[in-house]
Order: sequence, then structure tokens, then C-alpha cells
Amino acid sequence: MSIINKSFLLLGDIVTMKITGDETGGSYCVMQIEVSPNNGPPPHKHSREDEGFYIVEGKFSFTYGDTETQATNGMFIHLPRGEFHTYRNVSNTYGRLIVVATPAGFEHFFEEAGIFVDNNSSFTPSQDIPTSESHILGIAAKYGLQLK
Repeated sequence: MSIINKSFLLLGDIVTMKITGDETGGSYCVMQIEVSPNNGPPPHKHSREDEGFYIVEGKFSFTYGDTETQATNGMFIHLPRGEFHTYRNVSNTYGRLIVVATPAGFEHFFEEAGIFVDNNSSFTPSQDIPTSESHILGIAAKYGLQLK
């Protein structure tokens, strides 16, 4: 049994690893993402992994290709690889998602692109240190991620 709880700050949100590919034999990874109000990643697509999103708290808008879906607490959204997608926290409070990526490996993108956050500190997402777009683009390509 493993307890994983490493957190990384990226683009204003906190991503906490719950289980990584190291513990699942590369099958999948699970992350929790605390998403600040009116925030979310830029449109992107994965070439390697499918993603599933369980909405723990908040209201989110998911775009997959040309389709937009609203999702709230308790809903699950499945996004297969290969199509541009994004999500946005459309509420005025923080939202929380549980993300399952399969196969594992994408969790290393956050470790490399993000800023480590000590879970015992009082660090908050509003203290995000800007990360250059070229820095993120270089890391994204390494993990089969294409930004729009």
C-alpha cells in the first residue's frame, strides 16, 4: 500500500498526486486538481492517454472537439485521447476534480512543469509564479501533449 500526496502548482491550480504509474505498474494515475475560479488549462490534446474527470466540488464546463458539456458535483466525464479538449471552473469559488489518466505517465508532466508545493505549508494558488509558455510547450511535447 502506498500513500502519495505530492502537490504541484501549475497555471494557478494545485495538482496533487494520489497514485502514480510507479504504484500501478504503469496502468493509470490519479490526481486531484484544485481549480481556481474561471480557470482551466488551454485547449490541448493527448496522444498517449485517455482521461476521466470526477467532479468533487464546483461547476465545470468541458469542451471536447465541438461539444460543450456542463458538469457539477458527482458527475463523471470521459475524454478519449486524440481530440482537443479543455475544462473551465465556471463558478466563483474553487472547484475540485479527481482525474484518472490511463495509461500512466502524464503525472510526470506536472512534476516537471509545475512548482512543488509542500502540503504542510500555507502556499496558495494565488501565489503562482509565472511559467513561460515556451517552457510549458517544450515539456508538453515530451509527454505527447499538443496545445492549441
